[in-house]
Amino acid sequence: MDQKTILETFTDILKETKFLIQNHSISIYRFQDESDPNDFVFPWKSKVPESIEIQKKQQKENQRKNRDLINFSCTLCQGKLSGVRQFLHKGRKPILVLHYSGATTAKEKPFTKTRPNQIFKDKLTEVSWDGIIKKAFGFSYEELYYEEYPACTFSHTDSKETDWKQRLESCKIHVKETVDEFGIKAIVILGSSARLLFGADKAKEQLGKVMDWDLNGLKIPILTTRSPEALVFLGEKAKKADSETNLFQYGKEKQDLEESFISHLSILKQYL
Repeated sequence: MDQKTILETFTDILKETKFLIQNHSISIYRFQDESDPNDFVFPWKSKVPESIEIQKKQQKENQRKNRDLINFSCTLCQGKLSGVRQFLHKGRKPILVLHYSGATTAKEKPFTKTRPNQIFKDKLTEVSWDGIIKKAFGFSYEELYYEEYPACTFSHTDSKETDWKQRLESCKIHVKETVDEFGIKAIVILGSSARLLFGADKAKEQLGKVMDWDLNGLKIPILTTRSPEALVFLGEKAKKADSETNLFQYGKEKQDLEESFISHLSILKQYL
């Protein structure tokens, strides 16, 4: 190889070198049996403690990714006090029950769940609802999915009807996520959730009826029925009845209500 050829080859190498340097792509010379240095991973962990702000940010991010706690990190609604504890109960049947354990009027008292896997406000309500579900479907009430709707608590003394409507509209995003993630085929909306969504008058009109609900572009059948707390209320009134006539009346009202629950829910058997 003459000197001219050597210089031309060297010039080409320099041109390629400039390109490789600009693109950080220079290969490191190594023997054939050596590993590529780029394949080595050197784990590194900072010994400097994270700031409180970074820790809080990470905590919120973890909550956002956790479906069971997503309502605590949600910032869609103004006036939020807190997320409802255990707002989502995961069942095995493709029916989602929307309910609300928070206070919505000045007459109601604020409520916080205290038992693991608690769904309704008290055990009596859960027992009553369990009996209804077993008669309607033949399995335990815990087989269904449950979600607090809305998923957070707000001031029950200062909130207006328009405030609740806006909150429920925003909270549809969490309902849709549940429907999509768990393959929900139908929804049951109870008591106060139905009243807040439709308004008191329309909620009464919708009792026992199924309609297609627009869930942010997704149409899904939704059935409106009363809250099982009504059964507990009638049971308590029967206990305090001051005459056999009143006792019979409350007993009859409770029986009629149970039958209406079963009749309403039976409509959804086709979605199981």
